[in-house]
Amino acid sequence: MELFINDRLDAAYNLALEETMTREHERDFLMLWRNANAVIVGRNQNTAAEIDAEKIKQYGTAVVRRSTGGGAVYHDVGNVNYSIAVSGRHVEHGSFADYARPIVSALRSMGVDAVFSGRNDILVDGCKISGSARAVLGKRTLFHGTLLFDCDMTILQEVLIPDPEKIRSKGIKSVRARVMNLSELFPGMTTEEFIEKFSAALRSEVSGCVLAPLPEKMCAAAEALAQSKYRTWEWNYGTNLEYSFSKSLRFPSGRVGVDFNIRNNVIRDLRFSGDFFGLYPAEELAALIDGTSLDPERLRPRLAELDIGRWISGLTPDDLLRLFM
Repeated sequence: MELFINDRLDAAYNLALEETMTREHERDFLMLWRNANAVIVGRNQNTAAEIDAEKIKQYGTAVVRRSTGGGAVYHDVGNVNYSIAVSGRHVEHGSFADYARPIVSALRSMGVDAVFSGRNDILVDGCKISGSARAVLGKRTLFHGTLLFDCDMTILQEVLIPDPEKIRSKGIKSVRARVMNLSELFPGMTTEEFIEKFSAALRSEVSGCVLAPLPEKMCAAAEALAQSKYRTWEWNYGTNLEYSFSKSLRFPSGRVGVDFNIRNNVIRDLRFSGDFFGLYPAEELAALIDGTSLDPERLRPRLAELDIGRWISGLTPDDLLRLFM
């Protein structure tokens, strides 16, 4: 088995590289990698119902959907991710524990009392340090997970808590667990030092595991996939799940609220409410916006075409866009 260390911190690229390597690299491999500040959403989730959009914007957090199921997780440079890909379609019950075995063994060789628990977690002293997920991509199986080493728990808790009054979703919800950082067990150790020691432990614990450079051909293909898939609104936010959305903001001219449904990623049944003034009924404005994609790159130019102040005095297209986000 080959061991790769991926130094890129771009979440979209890293997930694209993971998929590309899983589908196209001929040999089994294990890869360690990190993301800069990002929320990674499960394949079957409604992204809007998993994140606090205001905090996401405040912290400059990337939002990227992955190819595997499970719940949304927060990544930063203090979180170490591992990917394991093998030939064949391994979907047997219990294979999570089989895949996690080298991770657990390497941690235990470093003095960490790690145990695999439940469906897909690794625990230390009853606290979660790793969650994992699995998917079949082509003729190969991908198993990947997180290792919390020195993750910013404050940001983690803020960006992953949406306002339940704003979004009523039928998507699969994340399950929150009590978590801890491995850095508590390695005082003074940096994340980079941990990766070095952990990779050495993997090579020692996994038979035939050798460190190898990432194939340039795979890196180039991953960049193309990141651009066409993992950096697009359709992949990261789009969903075939129906859900409803409500939001209200106060502007100098009064409070304005929106309520609408999302079906096939477009706005439906839009309604305005509030103590605002307008020359024309707000229902007319709602009818003009109804049927527009929620993608900001499509919604923004649609709103810019409209003289919003005719229906809601004092409001600009950018003001209105904030209500939909």
